[in-house]
Amino acid sequence: MSVLYENEGAVVLSMENYLNSIAPVEPALKVNGDLFEIISPYTFRGVAKARKPPCCKLPPKISEVRIKYCKLLPVLREQGLVKKLQGDLVKNTRALNTAELVYEQSGKCPVRKVSGCNWGPATVQTIQGSRYMFPENCQFFCKDIRGVGKALNGRQFDLVLLDPPWWNKYIRRKRKTSHAYEMMYNCDLKAIPVEALLNEGGLVAVWCTNSTQHLNYIKEELFPKWQANLVATWHWLKVTVHGEPVCEFSKPPGKQPFEHLLIGCKGAPREAVPQSRLLVSVPSAIHSHKPALVEVLRPFLPADNPECLELFARYLLPNWTSFGNEVLRFQHESLYVEV
Repeated sequence: MSVLYENEGAVVLSMENYLNSIAPVEPALKVNGDLFEIISPYTFRGVAKARKPPCCKLPPKISEVRIKYCKLLPVLREQGLVKKLQGDLVKNTRALNTAELVYEQSGKCPVRKVSGCNWGPATVQTIQGSRYMFPENCQFFCKDIRGVGKALNGRQFDLVLLDPPWWNKYIRRKRKTSHAYEMMYNCDLKAIPVEALLNEGGLVAVWCTNSTQHLNYIKEELFPKWQANLVATWHWLKVTVHGEPVCEFSKPPGKQPFEHLLIGCKGAPREAVPQSRLLVSVPSAIHSHKPALVEVLRPFLPADNPECLELFARYLLPNWTSFGNEVLRFQHESLYVEV
């Protein structure tokens, strides 16, 4: 599945492995591995970047993430979970070209304003002339997030995961390209009735950038409105296939190689969630293609058939409900190759 290694404070994930584990067997498909060929650290243009000595004068929270990974990396090398660095750094050309093709192909005829489900095994179906992969026992709503309350009609969940389209300059620059997605202001996020979607004792997990403004908004505005108490802050560290962070750790407002996952609970959690955890994986070359958290969050959910919902979803998960404008975008055939 997706977990390659786990200890008390860290989990190493493979999104490629997970997507392959939920792909159909008839026809036999696997995700295009070129998407995960992140060979070297990159700049905004994906060009190989020379390595520099790590900065020693980092803020405590950033330094904490770096120290944790420095302790973890020798273990990963010993177990062969990262490749040995050989020769000079090269550009991530293959991964970037593959991602560009996915953006182009999946964006030609976007599927909008539909809903559906697949209660059987993983399958492939044709919609608007393109093939889409549907994992087993999934339900989806390809609709505007503002209508989530009406569409779900009183359903409640044990986990609500959100990857909000935070307003930022990078995406604003791409508004005229197929890479862009519709961003939302913080006040629009606050209007989502997450409190009505959560069971008592349910978890809400929110992906967030390193923006202090956004992080504070989750803690001070969103969680209180959603009746959730902050119980954990995890970090997703993105690394190359050689184990190097995809960019340097730097002082704010510099770009960081990690993102935050804030976890809250409505009432008392069923199981104690670790307050701090490091999630490590090679990222997909597709922008905002987050790793699946099915396995790492499963221990903190009810033992039998937990109800899980992802908002702003761009791909589907087995046994989950997914909701978002582009919920089928990364189920498109352009991500997959036949075995």
